[in-house]
Amino acid sequence: MTFPTPGVSRGKAGARRPLSLLKVTRALHKKAPRQQSVVVRGLPHSPSGLLARKKNAGHVALVYGADRPWAIPGDTVIFTAWITNDSASYLRDVALIPRSFTNEGMEVLQYTAEPVQADLEISLLAPGQSVMRSFSYLVTDSDHLHGGSLVSAMRVRATCRGQLIADEHDALVSLSGMRRDWPFETDPGQRRNS
Repeated sequence: MTFPTPGVSRGKAGARRPLSLLKVTRALHKKAPRQQSVVVRGLPHSPSGLLARKKNAGHVALVYGADRPWAIPGDTVIFTAWITNDSASYLRDVALIPRSFTNEGMEVLQYTAEPVQADLEISLLAPGQSVMRSFSYLVTDSDHLHGGSLVSAMRVRATCRGQLIADEHDALVSLSGMRRDWPFETDPGQRRNS
C-alpha cells in the first residue's frame, strides 16, 4: 500500500493542494498496531503535602461592628471585635491589629478608649473559643462637618500548624444624623422642627 505524500493531495486536474492535519494523521496511523488506552479516574490515595496542609489549616474569624448605625456629635460609638477560632486546631500568637480609623475627610482618628496592647495579643485560642475586645470613640463636630461615615478597619492574625492565617473586617457608622442644636440647616429652603 502506498501512502500519499504527507500534507499534499492531488485534485482532478493533478494540482497539488494541502491536506488537513487530521487527514495526514489518519493516513500515517491507519495500519499502526492499536494499543488499548486506559483511563484512570479519581484522586491519588494520599493527598500532596500542600493539599494536606491547607486541609488541616485552622481558620480564624473576625466579626467587627459598631453599636449604632449612625451617630451625631457628642455620641459615643462602641466598636466591638469578636475573634473566634473557627476550626478544630489550636491557634497561637493571635493578634488583633487596628488597621485604620478615619472620617470622610480622611483624617486619622484616635479611639477615645481602647484595650492596652497586651490585651490585643492572645497567646493561645482553643478550638471553638472566642474573645471580645471593645474600642470607643466620641464623635466630634469636625467629623460631622465632613459628613459621610466613620470607617474603622480591623485585622486579626494567628498561627495554626505553622501557617499564618488572617481575617479582616470594617465597621461603618453613618454621620448623616443631625443635632437638635446644630446651627446650620441641611437645606436652606427647609425649616427644622424644634
